[in-house]
Amino acid sequence: MPKTAPPLRPLAFGNRMKVQSLSLQSMQEQVQRLLGWSAEYDAIGDASHFANQQSSVTVNGLKLTALSHSPIRTRVESDELSFFMPVDGGSIHSTVNGKLVQCHVRTNVLLAPEGERIGEGSHRSILVAGLDRHRLRQTAGAMLGQDDIKVDLSAPTVMPLMAGAVNFDLMLRGACTLLEACHLSGGMAARVGVDEIFYRAVCGMLLRDRLFGESGDRFQPAIADKRVERACDYVLANLGRRITLTDLEAVSGLSARTLQYAFQKRFGCSPVTWIRNERLNAARALLLAGGGEDNVTTAAHAFCFSNPGDFSRHYRERFGEYPAATLAAARGSGG
Repeated sequence: MPKTAPPLRPLAFGNRMKVQSLSLQSMQEQVQRLLGWSAEYDAIGDASHFANQQSSVTVNGLKLTALSHSPIRTRVESDELSFFMPVDGGSIHSTVNGKLVQCHVRTNVLLAPEGERIGEGSHRSILVAGLDRHRLRQTAGAMLGQDDIKVDLSAPTVMPLMAGAVNFDLMLRGACTLLEACHLSGGMAARVGVDEIFYRAVCGMLLRDRLFGESGDRFQPAIADKRVERACDYVLANLGRRITLTDLEAVSGLSARTLQYAFQKRFGCSPVTWIRNERLNAARALLLAGGGEDNVTTAAHAFCFSNPGDFSRHYRERFGEYPAATLAAARGSGG
């Protein structure tokens, strides 16, 4: 009689496209392929009842893997910085380079450096991300508005999923929902910034005292005005490229919160809305030129509007007419 899989906890993402296995060896090979780990697994209890399922995607260099398994003991060697979040079922109980760590569902997460990880787990579902140290430090510096930021990544760090009023558990689960919405396409997920959400969430938890402490950001108008100009110049020079809030933080040296305040005070809108308006202005200028090969779709794509319908809606809200009408009028006048 063929072996059947016991019920497993749902994956963080990819439940409809998962890879299932009843073999410890197969799980080790999958982990080696997906995460680059040298892994050894042993079933706890009857090995004939072992089962696991996995789903993975790479988004702009960020390796994301959802794992769910029956009870096992683990010994892993990894050569990269890794992020672990218990999603459902049992907690994480491990030693990372000899240090005992514990993480519980909807409570905390683990940032683990390179090295040895030994532990055991019951029926559980976890989310794992392989992180780039340079990008993590760069994101941290941008969020703090500093060029040179020191972040200690040498020891395992357990971080709470709540910081101030920010619920990072919801944020990360929402990012997993975005992956589903993109049908686990790494390219599409990159376009909507899933990788950015993960890096900023990890930095938010890692830097929670500095980002969400009582002191927070104190807005300094004299300094901020020049830095906002710098951010605006960057936007205008890159209207045809993807621009993230982290990019603006890095260019201006201002944190996200200060940028939001400064743009609201100066332009009456958020940085995201200001960028969209400038792109609409540039698209209108292109349409008014009435070039023979230009049309509404090319104008939209030229300035990073991936959905022509959204482009037309925003265009009409800003200029009182649809882009097709602008183009027709320009061509009718011989412009």
